Amino acid sequence: MTVKSHPNYFWRHEMDRMKLVLRLLDRAQSLKPLKSIHARLLVDGSIASSDLVLNKFLRLYARFGSIQYADKLFDQIPQPNAFLWTALIHGYIENRNYQEALSLFCHMCKKSVLPLNFTLASVLKGLARLMRVIDGEAVYGLGLKCGLGFDLIVQNAVIDLFMRCGEVDLARRVFDEMEEKDLVSWNSMILGYGSNGRVDVARETFDEMSERNVISWTSMIQGYIKARDMEEARILFDRMSAKDLASWNVMVSGYMDVGDLGSAQSIFEAMPVRDAGTWNLMIAGYCKVGEMEIAKDFLDKMPRKNIASWTIMIDGYVKAGDVTSGRCLFDQMPEKNLVSWSTMIGGYARNGQPCDALELYKQFKKQGIKPDEVLVLGIISACSQLGILDAAESIINDFTGPFLFSSLRIVTSLIDMYAKCGCIDKAVQVFKMAYQKDLLCYSTMITAFANHGMAQDAISLFDDMQRTNIRPDGVAFLGVLTACNHGRLVSEGRRYFKQMLEEHRIQPSEKHYACIVDLLGRAGCLEEAYNLIRNMPILPGAVVWGALLAACRVHCDVQLAEIAADELFKIEPDNSGNYILLSNTYAAARRWDGVARMRAMIRKNQVRKNRASSWIELGCVVHEFVMGDALHIDSERIYFTLYLISEDMKLLGFLRDSRKEEVLPSHAFWLSDVYSYNILGDG
Repeated sequence: MTVKSHPNYFWRHEMDRMKLVLRLLDRAQSLKPLKSIHARLLVDGSIASSDLVLNKFLRLYARFGSIQYADKLFDQIPQPNAFLWTALIHGYIENRNYQEALSLFCHMCKKSVLPLNFTLASVLKGLARLMRVIDGEAVYGLGLKCGLGFDLIVQNAVIDLFMRCGEVDLARRVFDEMEEKDLVSWNSMILGYGSNGRVDVARETFDEMSERNVISWTSMIQGYIKARDMEEARILFDRMSAKDLASWNVMVSGYMDVGDLGSAQSIFEAMPVRDAGTWNLMIAGYCKVGEMEIAKDFLDKMPRKNIASWTIMIDGYVKAGDVTSGRCLFDQMPEKNLVSWSTMIGGYARNGQPCDALELYKQFKKQGIKPDEVLVLGIISACSQLGILDAAESIINDFTGPFLFSSLRIVTSLIDMYAKCGCIDKAVQVFKMAYQKDLLCYSTMITAFANHGMAQDAISLFDDMQRTNIRPDGVAFLGVLTACNHGRLVSEGRRYFKQMLEEHRIQPSEKHYACIVDLLGRAGCLEEAYNLIRNMPILPGAVVWGALLAACRVHCDVQLAEIAADELFKIEPDNSGNYILLSNTYAAARRWDGVARMRAMIRKNQVRKNRASSWIELGCVVHEFVMGDALHIDSERIYFTLYLISEDMKLLGFLRDSRKEEVLPSHAFWLSDVYSYNILGDG
């Protein structure tokens, strides 16, 4: 008998081969070598020869963030055992794909594969992150049926679930019933009590411990930080015999949260070792209080920056309104991820630069990165500001699927976008598609109806919202008051304003007062509006006095107009609209001396008329025009067409005033309309 024909030869050969593969997998530190090993095993057909090897592959793919490769590999396994099911479920959980993990677990149960303790622990972790306590109880019940209800790993996962979901008493019951407790059990209780505002009970539990590790101390410190008791947190921190990086970082973060930047920096400087997370905490803390120069100094001194470092700094700039500096840093980033793109695009949208947001989005599309909710919200906001529907719907088509409507925030933003683009019917369709509507969703739809002059629809929806036991806030009341204003419903407006004050105890903001003043003013109740302003508990601003001045112009009330205008001249002396409104009120009352005085004031104060602009969207591109615009690429063709139109109007007798002949061709809305006529005419 030859060596190769010996019965144990093949078995020993395969064992040696498997050990070699496992050693190679242990050395794999990134996705590239892992895929190379996988490819080699696929070529020689031995990929499925060992469940240990398959398990290792699944876990490594998940660890390197390539859960899709793990999923494809798993689909090729004919009969995966419980360990392989658990490896993939755990991979989904670690990659925060909680819903996919739960779906996989359900599929595993349907296949009658009994779960392991690690399976249940992973599933319970996912449910804890999703705050699904009822489903968690069901999984724990399944564990009891499978004989795993008193398994230490499972019970620790159940404690974590209950604590994260705020069910402190249920967590305590499980803890008290445990036959065996380890440090994880005790630490979970301390952290849970602290997170739920029960720092006193957390301290009692901490003091009961016969043995503590660095996590025990850090968990207790976090509890004090949560309670904003930095004095006790510092006492405990100083008592620690051994501190790890996490405990130092927790203290830095705590001081930053309470705004004690000096103590945070003191802890930072005393640290024996710092990681990128430590530096990022300092950058984020200084950005939070608007100290952008100090934050930038920390970024520049940072020995090894990661993507988060750059993104935190960019976010700080855009929140401070310095979008230019944010974009400069964004362009310097050696590597960008989804969060970086979302931060910059959303920053443009929040700072009133929607065109720049859409321009950057075009670059983002070339990266082949799957968008998330934050990025979609930024794009929708940009389209809403511009009121451009074609571009908006083109972008929405990129995100088709259940993802788009699974988020109530996205649904609410779409309602707002369609309403601002003039498509109220589509806004209503999206609103009806929302399965669970919250206060913001209702308020957005009410405001949309109000801005489209659909007063009765807004009022009906407001009343429907209250019947569903959703209490209105200031935003909802502003929407219904706006509806009453646009619909000239004075008695209804008075009723809702009184309801806001007396029933819901909501203190009206300046916008609420401006809305009710405008409503009363339009109806001719000028004295009532003026008395309301005089009795305001807050100082009336430009928007309130402006509403009264506009009403005085309509009803030619010179006396009240002068009172309102005098206040406006103090608040915003450079706003030409206020001078013009008062001048027009004088003119309507044939008070030519007043008109002359206003003109003199405008010259004396060197007040310039506010520049108006007009824009139009063609082929998903926004073209903006200002009065006398000569910078547009097609300006020559536009002005030639305007010249032809004005000549035709003169021949037809519609243009007799020589001043109009000069003004007409340069008005912004004429430029945009003629441009669209030319483009559409060309094809």
